[in-house]
Amino acid sequence: MTRSREDPNDFVLEQIHDKKTRDYTRQRNAAAWRNLLSTEDYVTRENVLGLSKITCSDPNRLVVFALKAEGSEDLLCSCELLIRESWRYKKNANGEVERRDVLSGCIGGVYTYEENRGRGLATIMIDKLVETAKTPEFLGPDGFTFLYSEVGEFYARNGFKSFHVDLLNLPLKYAGAKYAIRPGYELVKYSEFGPLFELYNKHQEREITRKVGEDGIDRISISPSADYADWFHIRAKYFGVKLFDTDASHFDFENESLHSLAEKFKDSEPTYFGLKSVCPETGKLRGFLVWQYEYGFNENENKFENYVTLVKSFVGDDFDGNDVTLELVEEMKRYSEAEHGTPQMSNFHKIVIWETEISSVVKKVLINRFGSKHGLENLSRSAILYNNEKDDAKLKLGGIIWENNTKLPWF
Repeated sequence: MTRSREDPNDFVLEQIHDKKTRDYTRQRNAAAWRNLLSTEDYVTRENVLGLSKITCSDPNRLVVFALKAEGSEDLLCSCELLIRESWRYKKNANGEVERRDVLSGCIGGVYTYEENRGRGLATIMIDKLVETAKTPEFLGPDGFTFLYSEVGEFYARNGFKSFHVDLLNLPLKYAGAKYAIRPGYELVKYSEFGPLFELYNKHQEREITRKVGEDGIDRISISPSADYADWFHIRAKYFGVKLFDTDASHFDFENESLHSLAEKFKDSEPTYFGLKSVCPETGKLRGFLVWQYEYGFNENENKFENYVTLVKSFVGDDFDGNDVTLELVEEMKRYSEAEHGTPQMSNFHKIVIWETEISSVVKKVLINRFGSKHGLENLSRSAILYNNEKDDAKLKLGGIIWENNTKLPWF
């Protein structure tokens, strides 16, 4: 346990099971993360996201915790743990690379209620959560725990090691003309990424196996799937409806199933969340991009100031990774700058790219060709620990490499 102003033994961490209390934790943390939504709409959005497959398809699940004083029912602070299927690769005694399925937990929603601040309660809560996560009921000792810190190195005191990823901002300029897609490219709609991620998942398995076979260094990674993309896209669809639709009465966000909402989302903007390129000669997939829309409002200029975030890029084994990625990003740029005739698809001023998502060659071209700004501080600082001391020490010394430290597993 880390030192705190309070005695950690005076507090207990409890899992929240009932919707009323879970909603209360989100009402309290809404001030930090509701963005342009009302508190009520933010709480509803979190419940809708809780219907997504990545949060409720065993063993994937979202768990909410709160810290209480021993013997009290009052919640002092709260947090969430998103448990997801993950991988551990290592070379065995025979020189063969083995994959072991493990669980990872991503911590989010860490929030101390205003009246309880200044007592070190968040530190106590995360210490207790880390210990709880190590138990078989959650991740077990073979799993790993990570987070995206908005408060710099704060979580180092809880044993997390930062693996900070810089950002690159690619500027956008409104083109004024409708988008005309170029031959060889196809836009990809919401909830249609399944086949693409199946290819990417298999590619990741091969690539990580190859790396471990070559250097003998263990690797860990989430097991990527289209469910990750759907979580981001449900988020954007909800924003699109709540911020811009004049009549959203046909959505019953409180009671409808995800299947029902997903069918209605298909008719709402934004429509497209990605782009793929297919080789005209062979019909093989050359590569694809997945992105997310983020909405903001510039109070000084009294207008929306939105941006697009690249969530995942992929290029097939038979094609040049740098060339295809650049072509895809250029097409993404053209699409984002075009006139789409809807407020959900207007006022985009940049594309945000985590630098782990692109090669140094691609990065250099984006800087020179488009004036992209790079090396920018990422306010979501990646940090990780392993759930047992031996592997945690190995991870911190570079004996285990964290793959897929990108936007995709962000929570």
